[in-house]
Amino acid sequence: MASTYSAISCPHCNCCATKDDYYKTGEKFILCYRCGYSCSRTFDYLNGNEPVYQENEYKGHGVCLVRKQDGTGTRNFFQRHLSSEEITKNIEALSEEGVDIENSYFVLFKNGVFKTLAGNPPEDFYLSFEDYKKKREENNQQLEVIVPFN
Repeated sequence: MASTYSAISCPHCNCCATKDDYYKTGEKFILCYRCGYSCSRTFDYLNGNEPVYQENEYKGHGVCLVRKQDGTGTRNFFQRHLSSEEITKNIEALSEEGVDIENSYFVLFKNGVFKTLAGNPPEDFYLSFEDYKKKREENNQQLEVIVPFN
């Protein structure tokens, strides 16, 4: 399969998101590593010679990245409001032994506002896509396309 990754403005929070475009099949995926927004357009079936796609969109409600000191980690994207128990569970995950708290974070997104509950999001985490793009250009850097880590 042929695919291109590109950095785009998140349709939900306006920060930098990643778009994965499978241009040969017409499938597309968008994921925002800031607010947790995701959108997919995947091939479902053929109607004669015409492809029919299934589309799904989930509004982002936050992200929790737990990096371990050994380089492993997990990233959870929230596509609904969390209960107080779920919030507590994510905060506790950041305080476990072996967590690299300097490079881990738990951020909620609600009503257009980010709220850091624990950890340290990257310096450019809250920048709008345009500000992020401008900052990278000023520093002669390409836009960073985030891809999942193992």
